[in-house]
Amino acid sequence: MQKVCGLDDLAGQNGTLSIIGMCKNAGKTTVLNALLGSPERAGEGLALTSVGRDGERRDVVTDTPKPPVYIGRGALAATAEGLLPLCDVTRQIEAVTDVRTPLGRVVVLRALSDGFVQLGGPSMNEQLSRLRELFFALGARRVLIDGAAGRRSLCSREVSDRTLLCTGASLHRDMDVVVRETAHVCKLLTLPELSGSFPQKEGARLVLRCPDGEEHVLDAAQPAMELRRLGAQGVLASAGAVTDTLVDALMRSGLDVCGLTIAAREASQLLLSAQCAEAFQRRGGTLAVGRSAALAAVTVNPVSAYGWRFDAQAFAESMAKAAAVPVLDVVGGWHAGA
Repeated sequence: MQKVCGLDDLAGQNGTLSIIGMCKNAGKTTVLNALLGSPERAGEGLALTSVGRDGERRDVVTDTPKPPVYIGRGALAATAEGLLPLCDVTRQIEAVTDVRTPLGRVVVLRALSDGFVQLGGPSMNEQLSRLRELFFALGARRVLIDGAAGRRSLCSREVSDRTLLCTGASLHRDMDVVVRETAHVCKLLTLPELSGSFPQKEGARLVLRCPDGEEHVLDAAQPAMELRRLGAQGVLASAGAVTDTLVDALMRSGLDVCGLTIAAREASQLLLSAQCAEAFQRRGGTLAVGRSAALAAVTVNPVSAYGWRFDAQAFAESMAKAAAVPVLDVVGGWHAGA
């Protein structure tokens, strides 16, 4: 591995970057602060928000310490009205949105001085997409969205151009388990896209496109029976999440899945466990997506919030061998290319 500043390229790119985590305390806020960098870099042209609450000194759920969020003059931030008194920047309110949170409406502020902010923005992708457009209309060139633990929906291209996946020792006490689970999510997010259009029919949960191009709407309550009748060949497209429940039911039915591709519209909707995905593929089935995520890198945090830690270099190196994307330790400064 090389010891380099791995986030510099990402921090300088225009567009929208989302940060998602494998678990709580995976290091998302630390990564966000590394992307922000100096007040100059975190100022004019930057906009940021968070799906959950961020920027508080202690996590309101786990009561563990959290790094504060510091932005520069000129930056835009979207947060709930109730958190404004906890932001010590001199500010100008640029917009009041119709998005409501338990802490009030989401407002967009422009920092007129350097300072700390607490973030609490929209939780739905459609809201985030509209907020992103508002940011750009207000002059932003770079948008950072800090996500919630396990919330893969932020990988959607409707929300972000690129995504960082944060993982760490807090996921599990066994480093090998953390590496294996994270590598599995990376694999799902970067699956190949279907050639041609994504099979869909209005109001249908499941659509089978047969090899001859004919499409059939399936009863989502008994897909195995209908697949057997239709030959179980081609692309089975799901309009919603693809979970173990669906795939396990097909395999338990004894259906021959060799020649069957199961596809989710977005990579973020493919929510299969490693065990289920591997079992389906061993039987000859294929997984695909209508639109893959632009996973830029995986970041690793070797320190658990629950009292244990991994060897930082061993963790980063193991993750780099398992993942098909660059791996970064933003605290240690380590970077390994894909």
